[in-house]
Amino acid sequence: MAELGLGKLCGRMGKTFQEKETVLFGHESLKNNTKHSETKQKAPDPSVNSWDVPDSCSGRRAGHRDEGDFVGAQFSKMHISSSTELFSQSTSVKHHSQIREQHSNQSKKGTFPPQASDSRQTGSEQSILSKIQGKSIPPAHIPEFQGLRRQVLAKDLVEAELLNKNIAEQLERGTTTVAQVQNSLGKYLNKINSIAGLYLEASRQKMSFCEAVKEGLIESSVALGFLEAQAATGYIVHTQSNGKYTVQEALEKGLVPSEFRERLLEAERGVTGYVDCAKTLSIFQAMESQLLPHRTGRRLLEVQVATGAIVDPVRSVRLPLETACKQGFLSQEAVQKLYKGQGSSRGFQDPNGTMRAMHYVELMRLCVVDLEGNYLLLPIGTRKISTPSPARANTVSVVDTSTKSEITLHDAFLKYYIERQTYLELSALQSQWRETADGSQYFLTDGNSGRQFNINDALTKGIISQMDLNKYRDGHITVTELADLLLSRATVTPNLNSPIAGIWDLNACQRISVMKAMRQNLVERLTATRLLEAQACTGGITDPATGRKYSIPEALRRDLIDSEIAASIQKAEQAYRGFLQPGTQAPMSIANAVRGNLLNPELGHRFLELQHVTGGLVDPPLPERISLEDALRKSLIDEQTAQRLKDEKMHAKNLVCPKSKQKLTYKEALARAIFDCHTGLRLLEAAGHPKAPG
Repeated sequence: MAELGLGKLCGRMGKTFQEKETVLFGHESLKNNTKHSETKQKAPDPSVNSWDVPDSCSGRRAGHRDEGDFVGAQFSKMHISSSTELFSQSTSVKHHSQIREQHSNQSKKGTFPPQASDSRQTGSEQSILSKIQGKSIPPAHIPEFQGLRRQVLAKDLVEAELLNKNIAEQLERGTTTVAQVQNSLGKYLNKINSIAGLYLEASRQKMSFCEAVKEGLIESSVALGFLEAQAATGYIVHTQSNGKYTVQEALEKGLVPSEFRERLLEAERGVTGYVDCAKTLSIFQAMESQLLPHRTGRRLLEVQVATGAIVDPVRSVRLPLETACKQGFLSQEAVQKLYKGQGSSRGFQDPNGTMRAMHYVELMRLCVVDLEGNYLLLPIGTRKISTPSPARANTVSVVDTSTKSEITLHDAFLKYYIERQTYLELSALQSQWRETADGSQYFLTDGNSGRQFNINDALTKGIISQMDLNKYRDGHITVTELADLLLSRATVTPNLNSPIAGIWDLNACQRISVMKAMRQNLVERLTATRLLEAQACTGGITDPATGRKYSIPEALRRDLIDSEIAASIQKAEQAYRGFLQPGTQAPMSIANAVRGNLLNPELGHRFLELQHVTGGLVDPPLPERISLEDALRKSLIDEQTAQRLKDEKMHAKNLVCPKSKQKLTYKEALARAIFDCHTGLRLLEAAGHPKAPG
């Protein structure tokens, strides 16, 4: 199972659970659901390091990060953490076997098994990276493990900081088995980390990249890029047999074409090592020694970073990113260059028709996990089941190609198809949930999608209970699980009178403010000003992360607008709140402000048009929306103005569509916008132009 939690590289790696929940990476398979074990818990060894238990919600500092964090777009903030990963003895239990048997039986019927009752329990934790102080493990009786290319001794795992002395001693005593350690450290030993193949959405079948070339689904160059990624992380994968092979084995079996030979063998040296004066070097070391062209090295190194483990070719194991930096197999600067500056060009292509240039980690975010093969597949087709969209809260993340069944990640976890840690790892790939504070208010914010939940409001509205919050405070559930509770329980209906509240960035699959979209050159400045003007004259500047509206001064403080735009949309805010009549200071409507020479007629008509197409004109003393007929009856407008507002041909095309670049009226922009399932407000799609592979 691939390492899907790169957030461990950025700041704190996270916090463990008060009941000392086991963190198991790549444990057996996705179907081997040890998170539901009924095994007897053991008291933790006092010599073993533990992570801190999360503080209470009220006591957490802003910016707190947890297991759901993912560093994809935040490499510039990297700090190598001294926190440890966890390892614990795994067990096979009766309940787990029953779940697997149910799945096997139901597979024959072409469906997922029925949901079982929740009987989750936690196990004891052991620190992998504990230092051995003044002690050594006797070489005799040291068991061997299957590494990437050879058998690995326990002392190799200790030196790689993957195994601590306590587990090694348990291995010697026989209280922990080689199989248990092998399974729990699988992602650092010989599990498949890369994208294994394609998932055909139409037929719900899996296919290798070479088979897809033969079928005319993808270009040969695209397949080569993905196969190089496989070779650079360990194995060439054959999706039909679920087998994994060295490049030479794959060539002999005819699984890859002979013309790929040299490129794949070069990529495989990222696993076997680059030899220089009898020294075996990693990708990064070979780049530093100028044995490997930087352009090639960047691509291969990017894949290893994306999968969360850097290959140590001497020990034949993968290393956690922070350990790799400590031991010289990687540097923070090298990772930053992969995603910023000259080395930031996207070296892989999305095979879904557009051939859009992407980072490998971005492609991993679009993948689904195949339960049958226990690896990542990249969906291809028009359904876009794994592509985030503002129209749906969750995407399909888990498939069973043997039964042609598809399910969301959270449902797969609740229904026992995947174990808890696999759920957290995949969630970390999709979301960057963290807790932040603003005064006395506490929020859960997803750095990937741009969603934000107010914890205080959710508690008041009954979306979550005090018991749910206490579980989070006490560390029994992670920030990811709390966020998924909010997502699954929140009820949102489309607001048909919504102006365009923000932008949906098609490249990043993220909801962002109009201001941020303008800064990223997704929206022209004049169009951004018009969109914000429409927000101001219909109730306030909107934060698309929460759906909340703010006055211009508050929006300026929250960086939803800049000072230049704030000055230019002051009149628009008055159109909603009312223009103050000289002398009496009574609020006046737009029409009366025009009559009193307080507002330019052209500007006044634009405000009326914006209000009309978003639900009705505003009567400032109330303020409430009213129809044109009611506005006529109240003398807020005259007959000529009403006719002009009704005639859509008279509406100004003063917007540039951030997706098609066509000129639009505001009503046409509303028609193209998508209702956000998170807030119920409208978002307008925008697309930039990432760099081509290079």
